[in-house]
Amino acid sequence: MYTIKSNKSMMKLLGLILLCLTMLMTLLGAPAKFQSKAHAAGELKPFPQQINYPGIIKPNHVTQAAMNSSVSAYYDYWKSAHLRNNLASLPGGYYVKGDITGDADGYNPLGTSEGQGYGMIITVLMAGYDTNAKTIYDGLFKTARAFKSPNNANLMGWVVADSSSAQGHFDSATDGDLDIAYSLILADRQWGSTGTINYLEEAKKMITNGIKVSNVTTNNRLNLGDWDTKSALNTRPSDWMLSHLRAFYDVTGDQTWLNVINNLYTLYSQFTTSYSNSTGLISDFVVGNPPQPAPQNYLDEFPETNEYNYNASRVPLRIVMDYALYGDTRGKDIADKIAVWIKGKTSGNPNNVKDGYQLNGNVRGTYATAVFVSPFISAATTSSAHQAWVNAGWDWMKNKQESYFSDSFNMLNLLFISGNWWKPEFGGGTTDTQAPTTPANLTATTASSSQINLSWTASTDNVGVSGYRVFRGGVQVGTPTGTTFNDTGLTASTAYSYTVKAIDAAGNLSAISNTATATTSAIATGSNLALGKTAVASSVEGTGFEASKATDGNSSTRWGSVEGSNNQWIYVDLGATKSINRVKLNWEAAYGKGYKIQISSNATTWTDAFTTTTGNGAIDDITFTAQSGRYVRILGTLRGTAYGYSLFDFEVYGS
Repeated sequence: MYTIKSNKSMMKLLGLILLCLTMLMTLLGAPAKFQSKAHAAGELKPFPQQINYPGIIKPNHVTQAAMNSSVSAYYDYWKSAHLRNNLASLPGGYYVKGDITGDADGYNPLGTSEGQGYGMIITVLMAGYDTNAKTIYDGLFKTARAFKSPNNANLMGWVVADSSSAQGHFDSATDGDLDIAYSLILADRQWGSTGTINYLEEAKKMITNGIKVSNVTTNNRLNLGDWDTKSALNTRPSDWMLSHLRAFYDVTGDQTWLNVINNLYTLYSQFTTSYSNSTGLISDFVVGNPPQPAPQNYLDEFPETNEYNYNASRVPLRIVMDYALYGDTRGKDIADKIAVWIKGKTSGNPNNVKDGYQLNGNVRGTYATAVFVSPFISAATTSSAHQAWVNAGWDWMKNKQESYFSDSFNMLNLLFISGNWWKPEFGGGTTDTQAPTTPANLTATTASSSQINLSWTASTDNVGVSGYRVFRGGVQVGTPTGTTFNDTGLTASTAYSYTVKAIDAAGNLSAISNTATATTSAIATGSNLALGKTAVASSVEGTGFEASKATDGNSSTRWGSVEGSNNQWIYVDLGATKSINRVKLNWEAAYGKGYKIQISSNATTWTDAFTTTTGNGAIDDITFTAQSGRYVRILGTLRGTAYGYSLFDFEVYGS
């Protein structure tokens, strides 16, 4: 009797101690896995999940518990401000209240499929914190299904209105359906699919019978909606939700989604090379082949459809998540370029971000809003070099309260940056362990006394090749995504040997290619034909930086172009036709990463003698096959800094 009583007393004491410890850990911000969680609907991934993505940084000036608290507080605000359940025409149907752009056909628009997608992702990720999340999610899905598109019942019409006749009236919009289908995959991983709604089967129907049938084009782009054609070249980069598409592949095993991913990366590369090499920005809409900015007022949206505006502002989050969740370094490269540019543009202050930029980085907007700022902060999570920017951005984001559009996208970025947007895993069955095939037919060609150009045949992979690793003498010197690489800064009259490996998004490396060898040419000798000759430039930085400063033989004076613009040039008139085989460039800090050496007989029609996209500044001493001409031009195509182009000396040699 005494023993039993003592044990009961001890159990009560232990229980009291454990209760106190639990309360103390909660007050002190103990890691969430030690805190009590709400599992009202049997959540398998209850908030907070606080994932640490490989290669991704988080704010480091606040604790994880503080980040979780900020996210949950913002969710409470978002839900009260934008979530509604008052449709007389659809009892139990939830929707996200928001404005629209475009014609609502006489209906009173309450929300969009875009908002529905945002709401469904947010709700499923906040399940566990919100004990009512499953009810809300199912209500959002009910609305999505009721307001189906008349063209494809597996997709949602783009407008929500409180009228039964609006259900089945409106065509679809691609972005809303991509988010809705993806959220269904998350819902399956969160609650399972054995309840009233088979989330996984609904996801598969949307993916295969909806999005693939109506939105994936014959050229592996995403069109704008089920009203668009299957051969359309017009596409909206904010729909390029690459990690969504990988999840689509995981649940369907359909190679189509990997083909689309690889093609969209190619489009991004082609676009930025031509229009925004120094910023990494992309326009609201992209059209044509090769890709180019849509014209102004495209689809009557607003004038800036050819710029980085309210559609494209969402792109950095969509891109960086493919690197964070799936490891594709192409996403990292894009995100990092954008982050470097915006930090420089704003002097590291998120409050200096503006709501709109031209593709070259010139400011178009007037104020900072979350749908622009937050994705820029997410993009910067790719490198510890951006830590101060990420910290400042988090502080800016966590209390920013604006409108449906900015608030919803801000919420998505808060979830990602805090590590609470988890990857929907499928039991490891889709883990990629297969290496790409070996790059074949590697060739090395001498381009000048300081450059050798490489090319090879593309590798293939069961999932997709994400890039290549180039090795010079066994040391890695480049990571191109395509099948060419120009190795610069080499020593004249020197032999170099190269090999290449392919890599996929999972980090699997191929076997090594064949070895290719080439020898740089000798430096040509002779007098500087440009010395003291007349020089002309496309622009001048200011007084004292005229074109003539690059040909005056004085290495302390320089020509400088206007800042912040590519495609600037300087040419020298040799006074008579010469045979030219060498150009020596002494760059100031504002150098050309990409440029062409061109020769002309009339200063109107130019022939390329040399091209590079991997210049590294300092002194470039370049030899090439002799060409005849009177005029020699340097055309800058890609700035190596945020400034312009600047040359201390522009020397020309030949006979």
